[in-house]
Amino acid sequence: MFQYEHKMEVEVNVHRPDFASYLMLDREYNGTVEGLQQAVHYIRQSFMIHNEEFRIRFYRIAVRKLNDMEVLAKLLHQMHSSDDRYYDESNDDTPAFELIPPLKEEIASKEVYDIHINNDLTAAVMLDIDRETRSFHKYEEILKKLEDEGAKEVIRHLLHSCDTVVRELKDILNQLTTPQEHKDFGLGDSPNTWSHSSCNYFDKPNPLFTNPSELKK
Repeated sequence: MFQYEHKMEVEVNVHRPDFASYLMLDREYNGTVEGLQQAVHYIRQSFMIHNEEFRIRFYRIAVRKLNDMEVLAKLLHQMHSSDDRYYDESNDDTPAFELIPPLKEEIASKEVYDIHINNDLTAAVMLDIDRETRSFHKYEEILKKLEDEGAKEVIRHLLHSCDTVVRELKDILNQLTTPQEHKDFGLGDSPNTWSHSSCNYFDKPNPLFTNPSELKK
């Protein structure tokens, strides 16, 4: 069940509007676009995973990203501060956009993630960690460019949140790559001793690896 509570995890209080910083966040760093895309990505992962523990963990990450983007959106509104209407920058005729000439820098080409991972959850999590690490470094760059202390406080919150997500994903990756039944290789007094799925293959060849045609002979 989805439920929305109108309470942000951090207060957003920009000391005074800063349209130049708004443009920097919205154009150079794509505003809330990438964060919202990541949130939807985590929701989809949660839906596709047939494991209750991982499903819940990915959904919690998605909720965190949505919360973060709501905070960032409020920061953008306070920086913009022209009016309280819904506005589309590409089709806006308010005076605020006429006072400042358009930016002349070339639009940098953005790397597109188009990696086919064959439903491999481990590979998917590794890609998630890479994305979140990029986001972390992006917020570090933004923090250096801002002067308003209220805006900096918001970015510090996003940095901390992004770091929390990275640690959560690394923990998930650790669980995926070192499942309990494989940690002891089924040796000694392990309850997995002689288990076809966990015993040491090189000492006790696993019958599951035997060619079925050989068994018929």
